[in-house]
Amino acid sequence: MQEFRRFVRGPVGKVLLAAIILPFIISGFYGYFTGGGDSVSVAEVDGNKIYRNYVAARTERLRQMLRQQSPGASEAMLDAYVRPEMVLEGIISEQLTLSAANDADMAFSEVQAAAEIRSNQAFFENGKFSDEQFERLLRSQGMTPRGYLDGYRQDRLTQQYRFAFTGTDFALPGELAEQRRLGEQTRDLRYVQLSLTDLESQFNATDEQVAQYYQDHQDQFMRPERYRISYLVLSPEQYAGQVEVSDDDIRAEYEARRSMAESRANGSKEVAHILIGTDDRSADEALERAGEVRQAIEGGESFADAAKTYSDDPGSADNGGNLGMLAPGSLPEALDEALKTLSVGDVSEPVVSESGVHLLTVLREDKQTFPPLDEMRESLVADLKSARAQSMMMDALAQMEELVFEHGDLQTPAEQLGLKVETTDWVALNDLPAALNSPKVRDALNAPAVKEQGHNSDVLELDGGRYLAVHLEDRQEPEPMPLEQVADRIRDTVKGQQAREKALSLAEQARALAKEGKAMDEIAALANVQVEEQSAVHRGARQPAPMVVQQAFTLPWTQEQGASEIQVADLPNGGWVAFQVTGVTDGGQESLPESQQKQALLQLGEMEGERDFEQVMAFLRDTRDVTIHADELRAKPE
Repeated sequence: MQEFRRFVRGPVGKVLLAAIILPFIISGFYGYFTGGGDSVSVAEVDGNKIYRNYVAARTERLRQMLRQQSPGASEAMLDAYVRPEMVLEGIISEQLTLSAANDADMAFSEVQAAAEIRSNQAFFENGKFSDEQFERLLRSQGMTPRGYLDGYRQDRLTQQYRFAFTGTDFALPGELAEQRRLGEQTRDLRYVQLSLTDLESQFNATDEQVAQYYQDHQDQFMRPERYRISYLVLSPEQYAGQVEVSDDDIRAEYEARRSMAESRANGSKEVAHILIGTDDRSADEALERAGEVRQAIEGGESFADAAKTYSDDPGSADNGGNLGMLAPGSLPEALDEALKTLSVGDVSEPVVSESGVHLLTVLREDKQTFPPLDEMRESLVADLKSARAQSMMMDALAQMEELVFEHGDLQTPAEQLGLKVETTDWVALNDLPAALNSPKVRDALNAPAVKEQGHNSDVLELDGGRYLAVHLEDRQEPEPMPLEQVADRIRDTVKGQQAREKALSLAEQARALAKEGKAMDEIAALANVQVEEQSAVHRGARQPAPMVVQQAFTLPWTQEQGASEIQVADLPNGGWVAFQVTGVTDGGQESLPESQQKQALLQLGEMEGERDFEQVMAFLRDTRDVTIHADELRAKPE
């Protein structure tokens, strides 16, 4: 079973990841950015233009996401892997999917989109949805509320369309049996392996060869530039011992937290609704129909069944009208006011909104108890001390920033702040002590003002809430390392070169013997090693080497033949392996337990669904009107 998983998650799965999933990660922000400035079209999909500034904004947003996830990623790497051309392909795929979803009459209502958005705690303040927080976050990302709502609905539509393929495909037992036959298949190997390490032991490097290599490659043996660095550290721990917390402080903090938690928890309700739309009927007709539905519920029909039968909200009707757990303020004002009067099981009177007429019910209320003060005392004291120490440190930080700017060294700032200046021994930038080991410190030490003009650095914010300023006390230029310090390293390098040259020559001779049809024993004699055998090698085996195993599963073999032709594969470390297949055992000989059989069929069906969707996207790309203006994409805005 494990080998079957490894097989279906192997190269095929990786191709699907790159071809399908990545574009949807890239296109997760469709419609969120507003335009402006550059109005050059770089592509058209079914007559809809995609503008250069939109692609640029999407590209930068993706890069920003990667910067946050991988702070060490260089700008050169981001430029190489997150290119506008790649992002544009994701946008085109998304636009094609959206058009296909619209053609298929798929829908996701604004009411449901608004409910999900208003349930997003990123937009909460004081335990409930905040319009100000919502708009503030959107503005910081260059978005508008209307654009965000439209983009959210478009994303959910594309997800629905994709899931129609990826989530509904299935596999038959016969397909699984064939996949198991191949995926769990094992092979018997006979091979000769020449290790570069074994060859190196046969060679020696003379003192003359070592000295000559040292002269010819002097640039490889330079001691890097080294520094003596003084630094000043500011951290909350330095102020923790100066903080006192009274019983009154603890009780006030406890009461504030309890009040906030209770207001947040007790207002949340799991809500369902039935929407009577007004697209095809008048407001009075909708009200009348909502009254009839309410009478049916009072007559014994369940709210969930009524939602499936009567609701015009396709996003929630099949789920009994369930909108999930909502905090106060998550729905439009009229609906939110109606919910305040409802207890669990109650059904509201008809409520009018911009979308139509609603019936609401509460399925569950979230009520939580708050721990007593004695249980929280220890954590409250720790939090209060931490917060006050942080406050004291921030006051000192403001002084520190002024002092290191005003003075030519760190001694005076340290004295006024009551801190101690630390100084390193001679160190290289790539070997800084733990306290200074940060890209920000290396950048500061390379800044001309610090390195060449002798100024203090700016105050740097480091991990763990620490702040630090550095000063360069002294510097040593790069210089050659003495031969005696690097002689052993050079000796190993020379021996390695000799061994690689010998291994290359022997590999060519082994290939010639294999081509002539010689036996494995003759190749073993050539390399002066023993013939080895390994039975029941599976596709993911690491021995004799992964690349050898991969090639072995591509070799033809028949029972009558007995053994495949001998192949010679070069190893990444400079050695090589001569090998042949001497037996094959198909997988899937034992039947799976019913639970594993179902799991495997589900997994294979998911893989088939991904392949189907990839084919659908290729079909849409071939049959829809897609034009790309590559020159305009590469051109810089004027």
